[in-house]
Amino acid sequence: MNFQLSSFDDYLNFYSLIEFLILLASVLLSYYFVADNLKRFVSSKAKSKILKDGLARILFPLCSIILIGIAQTITSLFFTQGVLLLGQKLLIALLIIRVSVFLVRYLTNQNSIIRSLENIISIIIWILFLLQISGILPAIIDALDNITFKIGAQKLSLLVMIQAIFAIFLAILIAMTICRFFENKLLKKSQLDPNARVMIGKVFRIFLYFIAIVVSLSSFGINLTFLSVLGGAFGVGLAFGLQNIASNYITGFIILMDKSIHIGDVLTIDGHYGIVSLIRSRYTVLKKLDGVEVIIPNEKLMSQNIINHSLTDRKARIVADVQIGYNSSVDQAFKIMLDAAKKEKRVLKDPSPKVYLMGFGESGIDLKMTFYIEDPEEGSWELRSNVYRKIWKRFKEEGIEIPYPYRNIEIINKEEE
Repeated sequence: MNFQLSSFDDYLNFYSLIEFLILLASVLLSYYFVADNLKRFVSSKAKSKILKDGLARILFPLCSIILIGIAQTITSLFFTQGVLLLGQKLLIALLIIRVSVFLVRYLTNQNSIIRSLENIISIIIWILFLLQISGILPAIIDALDNITFKIGAQKLSLLVMIQAIFAIFLAILIAMTICRFFENKLLKKSQLDPNARVMIGKVFRIFLYFIAIVVSLSSFGINLTFLSVLGGAFGVGLAFGLQNIASNYITGFIILMDKSIHIGDVLTIDGHYGIVSLIRSRYTVLKKLDGVEVIIPNEKLMSQNIINHSLTDRKARIVADVQIGYNSSVDQAFKIMLDAAKKEKRVLKDPSPKVYLMGFGESGIDLKMTFYIEDPEEGSWELRSNVYRKIWKRFKEEGIEIPYPYRNIEIINKEEE
C-alpha cells in the first residue's frame, strides 16, 4: 500500500465529505458494535490479563480497517478515494503500534523499562508514518544509502545497518514468541522433570536467537565472516574480565543437568532459608518464608555448602522442646504432647510423632517431641505455636507444672539485732 499523502486539493470536494462520513461511520460502528462484542468474547476466553488487554486494544483498529476496506471496494465504483485512504493509513499505523506494544508486554515482564520501550516504539512508528505520508522519508532513505563505510572487506551503508538492526529486533521478537508458545504449551504439558523443562527451554531459546540473528544479517547481504573477529574479541574478554559471569552461566546449566537443585526445593545457603522459585542461567532466586527474595549467583551454589531439605524426601522434621516439673507425671505429659501434635492437619501420621525424655535439668525434666510435615515451604512457626498452645492448655487442665529457674539464698554473716 502506498502511504504517501496526496495533494491537499484532492481532499477539498463533495466526495471528500461523503468519504469523511463513511470513515466516521466505520470507526463508530467498529468501536461501539463490532469491536465491543469481540472484546467481550475475548475477555470470556482469554485467561491472562495482558492477553485480554492487548487483544482488546488491537480489535478496534483491526475492525475499522476491515470496514473501511469494504467501504473502499464499494465506493471505488463511483469515485476515487482520498479521505478513506488517509484514514486507513492512520489506522494501520495505530494497529502496528498496538501490536508491537502487545508483543513487548506479552513476551517480557512489565516494568518501567518496558513501558519506556513501548513509548519509544510508538514514537518511532508515528515519526516514520508522518515522514512517509509527507514524502520526506524517501529522501532520507536515499541519503542514508549514500553514507557507506567498510568493516574489513565488507562495504556497508548506514541504511543497511539500520535495516539489519530492525530486522534483528523483529526476528528476536518472533523467536521470543515461538519460545513463549513452546514453553507454555508444550513443555508444561509434558511429563519432563522441572529442571529438564527449564534447560530445554533455555537451549531452545538460545538456538532460536542465534538463527534469528544469522538469518537477519544474511538477508541483507552482510558477510558473516566478520563475526569471527567479534568472536575472537569476545573470547579474549571472556578470559580476562568475564570469568565470573561465564562461571555463573556454566554453573546454571550444570545445576539443571545434575538435578541437585529443583524449582520448589527448600534450601539453606548463607544463612538464608527459603524455597527455590526461579533458576536462571546466571542466578537462582530463593524466596524466604517472609516473602523476601534472595538472588544468589549460581557460582555460589557450586562453591559453598548447601543444605537441601527436600533433595530426596520433602518431609521435614519439626522439634518441640518442653520442660515439666519433677512433681508432674511424665507419662501424662507424653500423652498430652502426642495428642496436641496429632490434632494438627499438617502433621504426618507416618512417621508418627514421637516424644523422648532427654534428661534431668536443674529446674525440671527435659522432654523433646518430634513430628514431620510434607510442606516445609509453608513454614513451621505457626504450626509450632499451635502445638505449644494446645500443650499449655492441657497442662493447665491436668495440673502439670512448667517450671522456672529459682534459687535458695542463705545469708551466712547475719548481723545481730
